[in-house]
Amino acid sequence: MKVKTQWLATIAVATTGLMAVGASAAGTAKICWEGEKPVTMQAPLVKVPPVPKVDKNDALRPGYSGKGYIEIPWDKNKSKGVGQASYRVNVKTPGVYYLWARTFWANGCGNSIAVAVNGGEPKILGEDGTYNKWHWVGGAVRVALKPGVNTVVLKNRETGICVDQFFLCQDPEYTPVGKRTPTQ
Repeated sequence: MKVKTQWLATIAVATTGLMAVGASAAGTAKICWEGEKPVTMQAPLVKVPPVPKVDKNDALRPGYSGKGYIEIPWDKNKSKGVGQASYRVNVKTPGVYYLWARTFWANGCGNSIAVAVNGGEPKILGEDGTYNKWHWVGGAVRVALKPGVNTVVLKNRETGICVDQFFLCQDPEYTPVGKRTPTQ
């Protein structure tokens, strides 16, 4: 009985040690890039600054990082079509990542974006009630990334929104805060 108890204790310690090693190694990869630096961009999306004068309410949204941001200008009737911005993201550690975007919503008529990864179905980020300030949305959106270059596409879902940065991390508990330092 004593040998069996020691054997079970040894297995418990070994298993706990393996879980601790796995936990410390997993979830550490973080990738950040600026929204205003797409590889390709299709109207009606625009880089700001300069501020597009599409509407009398257009204005520069202070507090952005880098040299600007991407804007999907207000378009009441969506007459300007659906555009997109494509980004190439280099991934060293493959696996499941949680996607975030640093956004600015002017009002509830435009408070979400769609993002597709590697040609997959677009995922919705946002639909929150934080207006007139830069803030991070996402975290619940999981994407599988391969090693090497991955393609992330911002799609025009609603108008009147701004996107400053994108962020990917493997830790489901992590929430980015403020401006992030780009890694790409």
